[in-house]
Amino acid sequence: MSETRVTSIATGAGILGAFVVAIASLATALAYTGAAGEPYSPLDHWVSELGEVGVSGLAPLFNAGLVVGGICFAVFMIGLAIVRSGPLRYVFGAVGAAAGVSGALVGIFPMNGLGPHALAAFAFFDLGWIAVGLASIDIAWHRDPRFPVWLSVLGVATVLAFLAFLASIASLDASTETLAAPDVRPEVWTPAALEWLTIAGILGWTLLASVAWRRAAQKAAAARDGAAAANGAAAGDGAAIGDGAGAGKGAAA
Repeated sequence: MSETRVTSIATGAGILGAFVVAIASLATALAYTGAAGEPYSPLDHWVSELGEVGVSGLAPLFNAGLVVGGICFAVFMIGLAIVRSGPLRYVFGAVGAAAGVSGALVGIFPMNGLGPHALAAFAFFDLGWIAVGLASIDIAWHRDPRFPVWLSVLGVATVLAFLAFLASIASLDASTETLAAPDVRPEVWTPAALEWLTIAGILGWTLLASVAWRRAAQKAAAARDGAAAANGAAAGDGAAIGDGAGAGKGAAA
């Protein structure tokens, strides 16, 4: 498969996945009414509560969005690894693909069954920061005009959000009940707020990386087309001049 094709598929997947998860989350949150009759707030609700079947009215929409988003992230990371150079790409490509699959599994196994849901969710959070972190290091270390260095800065911020979230839940019960909703919700529950920060970070990083990469590819293609057109015009002018000179010599004879 050509690099142009890989770029088109990977960036398309990155943009699509980010928008699908964002739109599904927003729509589900707006329609949400909790078990206690409360509205949804990212400051005191887990992300997964949007997908809790029987509680969240649009749980199927949200869970479907996670499946699509996870698969798209996996495709994006594999494509990114293909077009990059150096051995690190194999690592972040494989880890990123696994993180994407784990994210999709979160949608397949909603929090109604905390056992498999927790396994999928923790796999995503444990692998997600590693994938983004390694890709950001690679972007900063091996400079490429398709991937501006500020993506590495955003990647580092995303990694810090992931680590802060993982640290915040480390103090909770280490069982699968860690992901259960609390009996009494504080106005601001730090683990839930940090979880949403990680989701915003990884969606933003994926979306902006996809857009920057796609725009750079489009500019490069336009420059190649322009150069080809200019060369074609120059060749045509040269042929016309040669024909004119030949005709002039014939008339003189």
